Amino acid sequence: MATPTPSARIRPATVLDAAAIAGVHLQGWRETYGDRIPEGVYAERAATGGPDWERQLAEPGSSVTWVAQRDGETVGFATAVATGPGHVRPLELRLLYVLAAEQGRRTGLHLLQLAIGDAPCFLWVAESNARAQEFYGRQGFVADGERRHVAAGGLLPEIRMVR
Repeated sequence: MATPTPSARIRPATVLDAAAIAGVHLQGWRETYGDRIPEGVYAERAATGGPDWERQLAEPGSSVTWVAQRDGETVGFATAVATGPGHVRPLELRLLYVLAAEQGRRTGLHLLQLAIGDAPCFLWVAESNARAQEFYGRQGFVADGERRHVAAGGLLPEIRMVR
């Protein structure tokens, strides 16, 4: 019988994780969206991602970011934001990315559980990302019919899922 792979180590992110999170964020975009995002957008993210994450982690406001590491390498992260009144739910899962090589090891599930637990929550997911939609569906999220387009060097349609 095969020995199960141990879970990635997950902990709250600090400003010292900014560069690694920016790298996973960029690689996650490349793995998920490929050539649907223009190369110039990837180049801009590569240049600005580290400083953007430093600011976010230095002054998180109402957000919390968790980072997953395996063998000392960052393999995923999740960010949740308390949205407060006036939103469809009081909590938003803003980001959850796990590198392709790490997927299937329950790292995404563990990040999700730490970031939002069983709280009522909403998230936006690319309309074309069936794998992510299935993952969130297994965690009790359903599409509520809301759509938006984000400017990612073009318009990337997203759907909202709630639980």
